[in-house]
Amino acid sequence: MKYKVLINQGENPAIIRDFFTYTKKYFTAYTTTDIWDDVINHFEAVKPDVYVVFMENAYAEAVSQIMRIKTNTNYNEAPIIVIGKREDCDDFEQNHPHTANMVIRRPISSDNIALSIIAYLEKGHEEQKSDDTRKKILVVDDDRTILKMIKAALEDKYDVTAMLNGVMVERFLSMNEVDLVILDYEMPIMTGAAIFRMMKDNPKFARIPVCFLTGVSEREKVEEIMSLKPRGYLLKPINMEMLLATIANLA
Repeated sequence: MKYKVLINQGENPAIIRDFFTYTKKYFTAYTTTDIWDDVINHFEAVKPDVYVVFMENAYAEAVSQIMRIKTNTNYNEAPIIVIGKREDCDDFEQNHPHTANMVIRRPISSDNIALSIIAYLEKGHEEQKSDDTRKKILVVDDDRTILKMIKAALEDKYDVTAMLNGVMVERFLSMNEVDLVILDYEMPIMTGAAIFRMMKDNPKFARIPVCFLTGVSEREKVEEIMSLKPRGYLLKPINMEMLLATIANLA
């Protein structure tokens, strides 16, 4: 099986042609542009195993895009591999540590780039196999800070997926096993209550426990939330000890 590679080509098409020519025995490769909508659409269409960014002659643009990808919950969390001149890679690692999953310094042959990427992916697959018993948690909240905080608190022990709104929840649940949904009650576009009712109306999702998060404490609002009969309910600001205890009890 060939890995699917999505490539942002930077400003040196000769490097990309060389990469395509010498790595097609290893990869099925696709390219995207620097236009943000293209990147997101290509992630959705291709569902790549890895995203490769060539920083040749486009360092600032590449860094900006990588940072935007890492904070966007629509991308499929494929590992990001940066390839560039030694000085650019050194600068990137110094100023943006732990942002890319792997950094490859040129000059290096396309064959060796491919083998390095394959070694990284295969190591990741072995680690994933060992993590198959980890509980899987979906967190939906329109506050990026809360998403990052919860993910940071849970990812050592759980497999955590974060979403900024509820639009993709139904599709995600139909394609993935989930042990618990942590759900902001008040969100634009699609409220937590609407997502909860959608889940309860679908036999495939009805069994999944839901823990609501909310920043409101008025009695009427609390009673409204509790009338839905969620399995858990936590107030913001989040008490992490209470969150971990609730998850241990529900997941």
